[in-house]
Amino acid sequence: MSRRRKFHLYLTVVTFCTGFLVATSFETTKLTRKERLNDQLFQQETQLNDRILSEKEQNRHLEKQLIDLQRQVGKVEEAMAQRKSEAAETLSQLEAARMLSGVVAVEGPGIVITMQDSQTAASSSDIANFIVHEQDVRLVVNELRAAGAEAISINGQRLVSNSSIRCVGPTIIVNGIKSAAPFVISAIGNPETMESALNLPGGVLHSLQDFVQIDLVKKDKLQLPAFVGDAKTKHS
Repeated sequence: MSRRRKFHLYLTVVTFCTGFLVATSFETTKLTRKERLNDQLFQQETQLNDRILSEKEQNRHLEKQLIDLQRQVGKVEEAMAQRKSEAAETLSQLEAARMLSGVVAVEGPGIVITMQDSQTAASSSDIANFIVHEQDVRLVVNELRAAGAEAISINGQRLVSNSSIRCVGPTIIVNGIKSAAPFVISAIGNPETMESALNLPGGVLHSLQDFVQIDLVKKDKLQLPAFVGDAKTKHS
């Protein structure tokens, strides 16, 4: 074999080997890059899964905190509602006490009873039987109280717990104030209940109507003044 042919053969072999090596190196590099890329993707996926698990755990923790806070808020709201209810009840009791004590003017539905001497009193042989006495007024007042009257006044004088009704001649003294007939008794409360109580058969009005003149009117709105004076002083 000539030297030239040997050279070409060597060159061919070298070229082939070089090409093979280059191709192998390229494939190896490509495979290495692919493996690295797969490793990176795997690491990223692992990190992402870890992060998802961490976020889920944190969400569960936050949900638990939220439930605890909602329970605490519910307890606070319940306590506030209870206090509000208690305050409203206390205020209602205070208003009722102030009304019953007579220290404030009041307004509401009720009835007005007007008591006057009988028109036949002057011609009667026993005038005393046909004029209004303090016991007659007291009977009406007591019946009104028993029927649930919340406030009562007589001729504009508000009755309180220690008010007295007494007679001096043809006049009646209430809270130290003297007034003559007609005696106007105003009472705030349930008009139907008070009217029914006064008109019971054999009751107050039935026992008085043959001796004195009595008129009863129901009112949708009455205004009673506050008590004027010292509520601690006994009016005799």
